[in-house]
Amino acid sequence: MATKESQNIVKRFDAWLDDDMTPQRAVISYAVLFMYFMFLLFPILYIVVATFTGPSSLYSSNIIPDLSAVTLENYVAVLSRGDFIRYAQNSIIIAVSTTILTLTMGSFAAYSLSRFEYPGRKPLLLGYLVTQMFPWVLLLIPFFLLMFNLGLIDSYFGIILAHTAFALPFATWLLKGYFDDIPESLADAGKMDGCSELQVLRYVMLPLAKPGLTVAGFYTFVLSWNDYLAVSVLTQTAAVRTLPFGLQLFQSQNQVNWGLTLTAATLTMLPVIVLFALVQEKVIEGLASGGMKGS
Repeated sequence: MATKESQNIVKRFDAWLDDDMTPQRAVISYAVLFMYFMFLLFPILYIVVATFTGPSSLYSSNIIPDLSAVTLENYVAVLSRGDFIRYAQNSIIIAVSTTILTLTMGSFAAYSLSRFEYPGRKPLLLGYLVTQMFPWVLLLIPFFLLMFNLGLIDSYFGIILAHTAFALPFATWLLKGYFDDIPESLADAGKMDGCSELQVLRYVMLPLAKPGLTVAGFYTFVLSWNDYLAVSVLTQTAAVRTLPFGLQLFQSQNQVNWGLTLTAATLTMLPVIVLFALVQEKVIEGLASGGMKGS
């Protein structure tokens, strides 16, 4: 009886697979993928689980934390810190503003590079690409001097400009690829109906490039949200610092409170995970359909 039931399970599993995939190959593939993702996700899962345990469990030698005494003390302690809440507000303001500014400027730049021929167009495209070859740390000192001369040190606008400068080249290249794929006849039809160039961009190009806008927006938001280097150089007080900087709140000169630090790290990455869950279909669609072409 058990053998017959096992055979039925194998048959149903085989029917669920593609024609060129055998059950044996599928089992091996899923086993390898399971081990890979466990290796990748285990540190993150450990951090999340550890935030619900006390110090005795956290500092023990057990790999798996003791869940017999689940507690929310770490979350209460972190969320009761006024500095942490202010850093969270700063992160939201800076990341959202950077995303809006990057998408706005990137859309205009990509539309111009995709639809118009003018002197310096190709060197400009090459310049966008070259900026991505420099590591951030090499550009931080010039950025500091520029912002200092503009009087933008320790200000939201200075950090937003820096993050936009880092994210704009990738967003422009990505959106240009999507605009290139949209038939020019659609834009011509819009112009025949009386649309201006701005109206063609607003009502024809941008709606058709939604997957590209989603990918560029998600990339920009994550870049700005997770940035530590630029914020540490361009700020001098806690007034405009962001969540990655806030992880230092829970460590002193000689001691690190790992329970609170891990909890703060979990709360810091939570908005990015929620955002990806909301836009994952568009992000995957955008990445699968390409958009990095340039000429």
